[in-house]
This record gives sequence, C-alpha cells and structure tokens, in this order.
Amino acid sequence: MITSNYDWKMTVSKLNDQQINELAQTLHHSPLLIKILAQRGMETANQIKDFLEPQGQHVHDPYLLYDMEKAIDRIQQAIIENQKIFIYGDYDADGITSTAVMYETLLQLGADVHYFVPDRFKDGYGPNLAEYQNLEKQGMQLLITVDNGVSGYDEVQYLMDQGIDVIITDHHELPAKLPPAYAIVHPMHPKGNYPFKRLAGVGVAFKVACALLDDIPQEELDLVAIGTVADVMSLTDENRDLVSFGIEELKTTMRPGLSALLEVTKTKPDEIDSDTIGFTIAPRLNSLGRLEDASLGVKLLTTLDETEAVQLAQHTHDLNQQRQTLVATITKEAEQILNQTEQPHLVNVIAGKNWHEGVLGIVASRITEETKRPTIVLTLTEDNLYKGSGRSVEGFNLFEAFDSHRKLFESFGGHAQACGLSIKPENLAGFQVIADQEAENQHFKGDERPVLDINEELPAASISLDLINELNLLAPFGCDNPRPVFKITGIQNPQLKVMGDQGQHFRINFQSGHGSLAGVKFNASPAEVHQLQAESLNGIAIAGELTVNRWQGRTTPQIQICDLKDETGNEVNGSKLRVIDQRFINSSNKFNSEFVYGFFNVKLLKQVAAQVAPNIKLISLNDQVPIIGDTLVIVDCPPSIAAFESLIDRLQVKQIVLKCYTQHNIASKPLPSRQDFGKLYRFTSTHHDVDLRKDLEKLADYLNFDKESLVFMIQVFSEAKFVKIKNGLLTGTPSNQRIELTKTKRYQARVAQIQAQQLFLNSKTADLLKRLNLTI
Repeated sequence: MITSNYDWKMTVSKLNDQQINELAQTLHHSPLLIKILAQRGMETANQIKDFLEPQGQHVHDPYLLYDMEKAIDRIQQAIIENQKIFIYGDYDADGITSTAVMYETLLQLGADVHYFVPDRFKDGYGPNLAEYQNLEKQGMQLLITVDNGVSGYDEVQYLMDQGIDVIITDHHELPAKLPPAYAIVHPMHPKGNYPFKRLAGVGVAFKVACALLDDIPQEELDLVAIGTVADVMSLTDENRDLVSFGIEELKTTMRPGLSALLEVTKTKPDEIDSDTIGFTIAPRLNSLGRLEDASLGVKLLTTLDETEAVQLAQHTHDLNQQRQTLVATITKEAEQILNQTEQPHLVNVIAGKNWHEGVLGIVASRITEETKRPTIVLTLTEDNLYKGSGRSVEGFNLFEAFDSHRKLFESFGGHAQACGLSIKPENLAGFQVIADQEAENQHFKGDERPVLDINEELPAASISLDLINELNLLAPFGCDNPRPVFKITGIQNPQLKVMGDQGQHFRINFQSGHGSLAGVKFNASPAEVHQLQAESLNGIAIAGELTVNRWQGRTTPQIQICDLKDETGNEVNGSKLRVIDQRFINSSNKFNSEFVYGFFNVKLLKQVAAQVAPNIKLISLNDQVPIIGDTLVIVDCPPSIAAFESLIDRLQVKQIVLKCYTQHNIASKPLPSRQDFGKLYRFTSTHHDVDLRKDLEKLADYLNFDKESLVFMIQVFSEAKFVKIKNGLLTGTPSNQRIELTKTKRYQARVAQIQAQQLFLNSKTADLLKRLNLTI
C-alpha cells in the first residue's frame, strides 16, 4: 500500500473564485496562474503585473547599504594612490562569483587588484590570520572580503592594528560583536535599513560594483544569477529582478569559460533557467572548492583565453563526476553509522574517518532529507580535529543553536539552514548533548510529519506544454518562489521503472486519458524504491511539479515527483502507516541496517541474531514497549491477531513490512477432534515412561497422528494434568474429574494461532489490508 511521506495540505488564498476569475480576465491569464499568485500574497492587478514583468523596479539604491559610501571612498582612494588591493573570497559558488564580480569591477577601474580564495581544507571558512599575514607580506594595503568576513573579529583587528584597512562585504548571519573593520557592507547591518535583507554574497559585491561604477554593470548579472541561485537565496524582491536579468545575460554570455562549461554539459543556451544554475553550473563550480582549488573557478569565469576556458571547463566537469561518486559512497557509510546509534537523537551528529571533507555538506543534506532531522556530518582530519558541515530543516535554526557555544568549537560559521564547523574529538560527545538540548529549546520535536503544500488538484489529462509554459511565467524558481506543486489524479495503468546505476531514481509511466505521461523522482531513498517495487501502484495520486522532458529533439510534459499517495492508507496514532505486503515475495536473506526486524518467536530471534551482522537491529515484539524507527519488518507470523493488535498500539514507525514467516503452517490443518483426544487418552491411561525423545515419531505413527498435532495434544493433556512429563518420559495420570480441553490455555492459543495464520499467511493482500484497517 503506497502512502505519503508528507501531510498534503491544500494552499488557500484570501481571494474567492469570482475575484480570481475577474483578475484572470483583466490580466489575460488563466485562473490557475492567478490563483497561485494569490496564494503567494499577490491580490491586486498591479501586484501581479509587477511580479510577472520584472523591470528592475526592485533594484535598490546601493548607497542605502550601511557603510557603502565609506567603503566606496576608501576603494577609490586605493585606486587613485595605486595601493595594492586584495580580494579575499570564499570557496563555494557564491564566493567564487563574488570574487569574480569584485575583481572584474576593480580591474575595469584600473586598480592594482589581486584575489585570494582560501583552501577549504587548509584555511577553513572565512577570515584566516595566517593567510592575512601572508597577504600582508605581499604588500597588501587594502583588503576587501566578499561573501565572508563578519565572523573574523580577531583577524580583522590584527590587520587594522597594522594599518591595513579592511572592507567587509558579506551576507551571513551577524555575530553579537562585529569586527572592527573600516567598513562593513551588509544588508542586515544593525545600524542599516536596507530594504531587502536577503542578498547573496555576490549580490552585495554587485551593489558595491554598482556604486563604484555609478551604473548597473549588465555584464556581471550572469554571475549574480549563478551565485544567488547557488546559495539558495530568496528569489523575491531585488533577487528576483537580478536573477531574471542574469539568466537572460547567461543565455548570451560572452564569457569563454561559461560558454565552454555549457558546451561540455550539453546545455543549450535558450534552455537555461534557474534549474540549469542549480543542477548544472553551481555543482560544478562548487566541486572545485570541495575537491581542489576554488580559485580555478574565478579563473574559469574571468578568463578571456578560449583554450584555457575549454581546459578549465572540462576539468571542472570531471571533478564534479568524481564528487558525485564520493557523495554516494560517504552517504552510504554515514547512514550505516546513524543506523547503529543506540538511541535516536533530535539532531543527527555523524562522525566518521577518512571521508573527503569537501563533500560532507552534500552528505548532510541527503541525510537531512531522508531523516527529516538536522544533520551534522564530520570527519576526523590529520590535525586531529573533526571537521564538517551541517544542514537543517524547517523549525531548527543551526546558527542560533550553536552561536552561543562557540567555545566548544575550533571554528564555526553559517546561517539558519547550513553551517560549517570544526571540533576537538573530546568535545564530540558534549556536542551531541548540546545539539539535542538546543533542539528542545527551539521546540523541535523531530516527530512531526513534514507538510507538503499543494497549490491545486489537476486531472492528469489537463497537463500540457501550454499549461507548463504559462506556469513558467512565475520563474525564476527557487527559494521563496518554488515551482507550484499539484495533486495529479486520474492516473491510469501506472508502471514503475527503476533507473540509475544504484537504482536511486525511478520513473512512473502512465496513461492520462489523453495520452501517455511520466513522473520521475531522482535520489529516492532505498526504502521508497523498495516499497514501490513491492506494491501495486493502482489508485495512486502524485504530488509533483510540472516540467518538460527534452529527449532526442522532442519536448514533452513531465511531472517531477515530490510524493506519492494512496488515500486508502492506514493510520497509527493519527499518522499514516504504510503497510508493505511481502509475504509471497521470494527475497534474499539479506538484512538491511536501515530497518528494524521484529520477531514474535524468541527462539527464531536468537537463531537469526547468531547469523547476522551486529549492526542489524533485531527486537522481540513481545516486549510491551514502544517501537521506534522508520521501517519495522515483521519477520514471523504473529501467534494471534490480538498480539498483532497489541503491537500496532505501540508502533511509532512510518511503515511495516509483512514477511510473516512460519516454520509450521497449521492454518490448513483441522484441530484434533474429540475422538482424537479420546484415542490419545486411552493410550496414555495404560502406558508409563514413554520416551518422547526417542519414540515420538513411532507413537505418532502408531496413533495415526502427524507429529506436530501429537505434540500439541500432549501439551494440552499436560496442562489438564492428564499426563506428566519428567526427564522426557511421558506417563498417563488418569483423572475422574471432567475437564473441558477446549478451555485450556494451550487449546485457546492454538485456535488463535490458526486464526492468525489464516489471516497473515493465507489471505489475499486486499483481504489482509481490509482486516488490518479494522484493527489499526
């Protein structure tokens, strides 16, 4: 049974249908488009037109940024006096583009300008005193930071004390104590009042460029778009305008490096959008800083040599492929460590060894997506420090959580949803305690199902290229302006196809009534793929975004799957419980460390425990304690339906997998009759010291019973005190007292076991799930 990973919630607006239709007629757009805009707070014709047709009306005066005038005066002085200027950047895509924008602007003005991009592994994030001192030795007279700087109080103080002015341009969260820089240009400066607070690092660098040039440098907008989208900044207000213009600039870019990178990735210029930046350009730029030298990215973006551009683009592309392999390997290892954790935590802190430090942020992001919990992934480095990155979820602010604990770390920086840090091994255990405590302080419980906002319900037959083209008027899509999500119904004859070298992607082909369509999902969890392979997809609804698929010259509509839902799903404690029926599937005996394996039969549990790896979670289902986890595999058949009902009341899992193995299927056998019990009674009344260990099979043949039934009858007699068994020897103890054998506990347990096996072993899937709905 396919059920959702999310709670689907229909988005509402303040406008009613009549108001939406009137606006649609006025603006000559579909009611669907107007409804989505109204859901996002645009309720007048002017607001909607303003959003759909960005003309630069949100590009604010750069001098509204605090300290801008002071910074420009100092830079102009440095240019006039031919002072040596160094730009100190950062190693991600935002930092690379920020460096390139500032570098090209100062070159254009005739400055003696150089740039330095720190090494992620040697220098770490942000200001580094040793590197500042190296730049000082090279004759630096003015330092301009881009996409970093506000976390470097002591480092900035050092340079200022040496008579070297520092201008900080940054956008990261501000510490309680700002560095004593000559100027701090920051959209969230506590003494400033800039109209838009969510500029990327490259956006702040671009505003400095605008002020220096007293104009808007159109040729830098492609870099602004790349850095802003790559850093997942809000695509509203000023960023929407800058990215919109930047994407158009990117389509006709004159940069040899970007042209070569688009060529090597087989990207057609007229198809470039925010997804191209997010999934093609940004990961490749980031791979340079993650695996090698981010300064190559600045060179790639600024070079005018076409031969060098092609070489750098190919090298960048190759590094990204290497990065993808590393991420897959480390993610798997990190998941194994997480699954071996004895107790679940509100915040995942995963520490490993020999992991490539440069990809840990991506690994953290993957595990955050899987577990729906904040995740910090760290690796032990050669200098005996754990270094790594964190990613978060809605409801937990990483920066707020750890900013007040800076003494615990060797380094720390970031913002609400992402951070980087290093910590000594002896502080690691305390870090986990603090992380969980901060989660409690922020009232993050970690057990709430995430909400998926649905904009509208659409029949599959209504999906067309024309509809998608109109929805694309909302672009560029990204943070705070996501693609609309629709509940797609009317899905006929769905067929699953698993894709990817590790089976990590899947595609669902189906008929819509007006033709064939497909939904795809990339980087799905193994559990999700496994479930889809085991279940029927009939009756599903898809929550997804409408995109296009371009293949072999054809352009067709496609659904980017966010979630799948079978609306007949079960509920446990108010949450949807996915029930996966694998009773009749011949699967291997491999055990998955991601799952919890439950046994009703303790003897079977002990047998399996002796054969599987120690990281496999095996539990007894007879203990009256809550069962917590994502997936519970019920290995053997419950002894009774009541035992299963009791289990359901204790479940705190997302899904159960029914294997229901049994060594003895007694459901098809009749219970021993009154005559059978009478035959055994007459025998036991006249026999003593029957050796059950040696003669049980002979006795079964003599009485014409199967062995298993005979054992059961002897157990009933033992409870009724018709026989006694000592040292394996059976002796009859006739009694004149009338005893109703069907009332004995052993007989009642047998009846319950037969009923359970009839349901869990012999019933069809539909009948089983129908019966379970009565108990869940």
